[in-house]
Amino acid sequence: MKYLITFALSSLTLLCFGQNSVPQIEITNIDRDEIMETLTINYSLNDADADLCEVWLKMSLDGGIYFETVSQDKITGDIGSDIIANETHSMTWDYSELTEGIESVTIRIFASDNQVVDIGKMVSQVNEAELLSTLESIIGERHFETAPERLAEVRTLIKDAFSDANLQTESHDFVFSNTNMQNILGRKPGTKDEDITYIIDGHFDGVLGSPAADDNGSAVAGMLVAMRILSQYSFEHSIRFIGFDAEELGLIGSQNYVLNGIKPFENVQGVFNFEMIGFYSDEPNSQQTIPGFEILFPEAIQEMEDDDYRGNFIFGIGNTASNPLLSSYVSASKKYVPELRLITLSLPGAGEIAPDLRRSDHASFWDGGIPALFIVDGGDFRNPNYHAPGDDISTLNFEFMKNVVKATLATVAELAIPINATFDEADLSAVLSINDHDHQFPTEIFIFSNPSSNGLLSLRVEESKIGFRARAEVYELTGKRVYRDIINFTAGTNNSEIDLHNLATGSYILVLYSENATKSLGFVIAD
Repeated sequence: MKYLITFALSSLTLLCFGQNSVPQIEITNIDRDEIMETLTINYSLNDADADLCEVWLKMSLDGGIYFETVSQDKITGDIGSDIIANETHSMTWDYSELTEGIESVTIRIFASDNQVVDIGKMVSQVNEAELLSTLESIIGERHFETAPERLAEVRTLIKDAFSDANLQTESHDFVFSNTNMQNILGRKPGTKDEDITYIIDGHFDGVLGSPAADDNGSAVAGMLVAMRILSQYSFEHSIRFIGFDAEELGLIGSQNYVLNGIKPFENVQGVFNFEMIGFYSDEPNSQQTIPGFEILFPEAIQEMEDDDYRGNFIFGIGNTASNPLLSSYVSASKKYVPELRLITLSLPGAGEIAPDLRRSDHASFWDGGIPALFIVDGGDFRNPNYHAPGDDISTLNFEFMKNVVKATLATVAELAIPINATFDEADLSAVLSINDHDHQFPTEIFIFSNPSSNGLLSLRVEESKIGFRARAEVYELTGKRVYRDIINFTAGTNNSEIDLHNLATGSYILVLYSENATKSLGFVIAD
């Protein structure tokens, strides 16, 4: 048996701000051959610049969280490079080797013109005013015992910011000291190898008795501003943003995350841990050193000595496994933010030789064998207000903070690889359900008129022998449910109406559930 499903989906465009316009791709219909186990996807591809495009197909078996690229050797037709824009195209996917039913799959079809995306434009969007306003919404005592309400408010602020940026947003829950706590996670999936993941993080809790502006409100503000900018672009790899809880209690939040919060599909290749990034001083001897560092890091100590130990730089600190990440940070800093003074340190192993350099969430990743950088302004070896009531916003330098965020954003962007891309999506669990589950439904049901133009969907029951109750659900063709209600049908021939005035014009699927039977009907809402 063969099913033909024709529809139009609105294209989900990933804003990339490339020099060229982003190509537009739209699935126009899907033809399923159940016997041959193939899925033919017809699509339109448009590009204002008429560039040749690359097209690829991805599939998800977890409801659209993680998409893996479908191998091109399983696809025939218009797939891969040099696809001509401003034409209609078709590809056929042999899904016979799927271990799950095709109805459980969500597909995305991507298109890119492979034009260069300007990272410098991303970097230029970091500004002092946004950092200041963001930090103003964060500062205040944030301790789980003395200020749990404020801690919860900031946690919600981060979660809302992630959601507003259309990130995959979730809470990572754990318990410490008989208290429920949460890390807040936001994920920007990559368009190609999305298992490869880079993380920007900062802990949002503080110590008691302090407004915690530098420690660690500055880091949260920096992470949120970087997130706001990066979330507008597309990347080949995934970027995750994390607000860690309970760092001040002993890195508890990050330890729990490394232990059980990283998804099975994620390959974390680099972590950028913000820890106090706002305190700057051009006064001689404002940067103190840790005893013994002259033996461990003679070159770094010499750099500080040559500038009279001024606290006018940011530390970039890694371990042996993080050296490639550290090199990328140095390179991007020099290229995009040459005015930022950066001093780097590299520790052997997991940094056990220098405990003072393990006092933030990067250490949890080091212990887990994951490359991570400790990006810090010097902490209590520079900021005299460390863990004190004087750690307020007036003591921070926002030009310095801006440059730190710029350098980190540039590094992550280069590693994640920006791409000028767009995609369209179809949830096959909804799309392929049309006429696919008509098993012993109590009676015949018809939609009239179809298309509907008055916002009312009329259902007609023909000569039902019994009355029955059904759950009615309406889905967009993307798989999003937009209506749900219970309808009671009486015996005989009768009509019922569903009020869908709030829905936009377009194609939808009505699914009726009664007992163990399901019936699906496609319909159109017209102007």
